[in-house]
Amino acid sequence: MNSVSSKVFWPVVAVLGVWLAVLTAQTMKSPSVADKARAEGGPVVAFVHGDSLQAGMEFVQTLQANFQVQMEAREARLQEDAAPLQEEAQELLAYANTDAATQDELEIAQRRIMEIEEELRALQMAAEQDVFVAEQNMKSILAEALRRNLEAHAEEEGIDFILNWGLSGEGVLYGSEPWDITTDVLERINSDQ
Repeated sequence: MNSVSSKVFWPVVAVLGVWLAVLTAQTMKSPSVADKARAEGGPVVAFVHGDSLQAGMEFVQTLQANFQVQMEAREARLQEDAAPLQEEAQELLAYANTDAATQDELEIAQRRIMEIEEELRALQMAAEQDVFVAEQNMKSILAEALRRNLEAHAEEEGIDFILNWGLSGEGVLYGSEPWDITTDVLERINSDQ
């Protein structure tokens, strides 16, 4: 070979050798679980240990800490709102237990104590409702964050379904649209009737 041909020949052989090595490595690599499931025509299903996921999420710990602070503040506010009513009820009871109270005054005191009890119940119910709403908000925020992250992971990894597996219960945490058969099942049910 002349020198010009050999200068071109060996770099071309080297490039071809690298290219063949890359192709060989790609074809020899074992297929992923997702690739195997897709080749068999079925959905790719994965699972997470929901309890471990929840326990390990820093976001959950932050949400729970914020929830605890909200609950302590709500409890303090309830105690603050209830204190004057409780004090008034104690004064009425103390006066009613003296010999100075007339029958009319005892009836007035009894009605007022019943009103105070109702006001205290209303305060307690409002506090419980606030706790319920705060807890539901925390759960909604957590569910949305989890959904977003599971969806992104599923799309990156080619997963069709992600199941929860653990003490908190089993169920589908993520499912891709092609596998949603709700409309088909509804049509079948409605056509049977």
